[in-house]
Amino acid sequence: MWNSLSRYGVGAIALSCGIGTAVSAIPLSYGVVAAQSNVAINTTIQGGIDANPDLTELLPGGNDFPMFASMQGASNTAPNTDSTAIADVGLPGNFGNGTNGITFSQLSIVLDQLPGAIEGFGIVPVPLDLTGSQTQLVAFIANVTTFRIDLDAPFSSSLTPTGNPNEWLWAGLANATISGTLQPLIQIPTQADVPLGSYPFSQQVVMPLAGTFSGTNVNTTIAVGLQQGALQDQSLDLPPITEQYDVGDLGLVTLLLNLREFTLADISTAVVYQSPVPIPEPNPALLLALGLVGIAWRRRQ
Repeated sequence: MWNSLSRYGVGAIALSCGIGTAVSAIPLSYGVVAAQSNVAINTTIQGGIDANPDLTELLPGGNDFPMFASMQGASNTAPNTDSTAIADVGLPGNFGNGTNGITFSQLSIVLDQLPGAIEGFGIVPVPLDLTGSQTQLVAFIANVTTFRIDLDAPFSSSLTPTGNPNEWLWAGLANATISGTLQPLIQIPTQADVPLGSYPFSQQVVMPLAGTFSGTNVNTTIAVGLQQGALQDQSLDLPPITEQYDVGDLGLVTLLLNLREFTLADISTAVVYQSPVPIPEPNPALLLALGLVGIAWRRRQ
């Protein structure tokens, strides 16, 4: 019986090899699905404003300058199309139902200008004469004009079934660089904002990332998550900023503005990437082989 069964089985397996040949696994590129993605960021920076001359010193209850504030900003925004991922799970021909795990060789989360300004002073009245009858209202804020997270080195994780069809969990520590540009601004009511230069920042971090890998017969999806509270109070490498701005039509009063200790207070991500490469349907040749084995078994019973 076993000889006959072996003969049928070998023939079926040979047939399956002739019908379908496995395709080698290659790292796949995944584009961001912005409509399903979000990045929440909280930042702080220490700010200062001084006036020269400080005309408030001559006014009752004056001596208002210098003044200091812990400036804060919060933002929720979607990543742009420069956000990409390259990952290898064994697709297209060696997926093995997730047994190969997942290896990220590239991962980028890229944001345009964050919608939330970093602020803390409010509107500041600056006297322009000795009597205080003329003042100029100003606000000192800062905007993050670019922000991105880029993977510095590949990292891997096993894929653990979630219990949902064609969905697996992954998690790992990623060496990454957070970078971007900070732009301080002077705001004057009824006037356009006055930019005070642009300053790049960059900081290497270790990020505990986790998410899911899932697929259908149409595409595959990677969700990348960084939980709120997992990366807090991360100092961003930004040298102290000092700028001057002359207020009033005659420019008789100069503001000295400074920023220091730029900190990523907290960040969380829920970013979705997608590839048009699907999880493969069961191999027809393999199903045929198994069917022939079953027929051989029944004939010998």
